[in-house]
Amino acid sequence: MRSDRKVSGWDGSQQTLDAAERWMTDGLRVADAPGFLISELVDMSRAATAIKQLRECGIKATYTHVFVHAVAVALARNPQLHQLVIGDKRYVPNRVDIGLSVSGSTVVAPVMVIEQADSKSLGEIAREVTERAPLLRAENERMLTGIRHYGWLVPFGWLRRWIIHRLMKNIAFRHKSAGTFQVTCLKNVDQFAPLLLATGAILGTGRVCERVVVVDGRPEVQLTVIITCCGDHKVWDGMRSALFIGVVKTILETELLLAE
Repeated sequence: MRSDRKVSGWDGSQQTLDAAERWMTDGLRVADAPGFLISELVDMSRAATAIKQLRECGIKATYTHVFVHAVAVALARNPQLHQLVIGDKRYVPNRVDIGLSVSGSTVVAPVMVIEQADSKSLGEIAREVTERAPLLRAENERMLTGIRHYGWLVPFGWLRRWIIHRLMKNIAFRHKSAGTFQVTCLKNVDQFAPLLLATGAILGTGRVCERVVVVDGRPEVQLTVIITCCGDHKVWDGMRSALFIGVVKTILETELLLAE
């Protein structure tokens, strides 16, 4: 039975989601929830020095670029972690392509795929992301415009979700959408555990800021970040995730090149 009664607190305007927004929300409904998440506190002092040196050379480096670089190196060193399970098949990529979430205009951020990121220096990654980000946002807006024009041709939510579910079983579609591993950075919160969409695992990072930590039994102020790995339990177990996040931590704290 239909009711037109107003609900207290919800008497304002109502908007119907457009075709693009419906496709986006249905895509999120199809996404798998992470099987686990593991977090680590990381000292970012060396990363800050590396960024400062790159900026002095005219390269607009940020912590986001540092995270992409560290993840790519960690996966290249541990190829047994670099995989994806779809149905009853295991896919092992022959290169490290990192999908980086870029801020957009919808609830689903567009993803920039940085191909062969493990073979690129931090400076090269910073240049590529800086140059491609505006182009990616423009391309994403064109795609959304197309969906708004033609997305209504699939009017039923269950059918949209079925189509997306079928697409997510296609390795080529998933690779184009998010690469072979995804990184998402949210600098306005302390800790961030992102939703698992198209890859076997995803690294989420919060804000880089000064925190009080214990060093040799004494409190000290350090520049730190909390990194969180969310994984598909069909692909990784907790020990593999701990190995990965430990390697990323080591790279960030001790192995970043301070001159490139």
